[in-house]
Amino acid sequence: MEVNSAVVLQLMAALRECAKHVHRGVADQPLDEVDVGILTLAGAEKGALKPSHAAAVLEVAFPSITRHVRALQDKALITIAPDTDDGRSYAITLSPAGEQALRAYRDNLVARFTPAVADWPAADLATLTAQVTRLAESMSAAQSTAATRRTPTSAIWWRDNS
Repeated sequence: MEVNSAVVLQLMAALRECAKHVHRGVADQPLDEVDVGILTLAGAEKGALKPSHAAAVLEVAFPSITRHVRALQDKALITIAPDTDDGRSYAITLSPAGEQALRAYRDNLVARFTPAVADWPAADLATLTAQVTRLAESMSAAQSTAATRRTPTSAIWWRDNS
């Protein structure tokens, strides 16, 4: 099949419809997307997650990360400790309660979305997952390339381009 505007628009409409269902599925969760991101990163980093790293990976402004970290700490889902490498920062660790909250979040999502694919052959679901992952990676790469093209080196005023 040739890639043309009609095919791309049909794909975008299908993705938009799926995104609406995903949004509804996470809207009633006690954790939001940034909370889940911080908890996931904290679990992966095993006590070495810095707020600046979380902000960069999650593409969220640093003050927003700080607010989320405080709220997660108030709920005892994470703990923080002074960063041994940088006295101005701190390290975020996933607490046992945070592990449980993350597991409950994921279990709720699986329970909500499994009925939509329960009658699909496993091979079809694996193929769809692989193709959507490929699409997401391609979209990220295209966006990165487009952003690079929009910021020519000469426009970065603090660099000496002589």
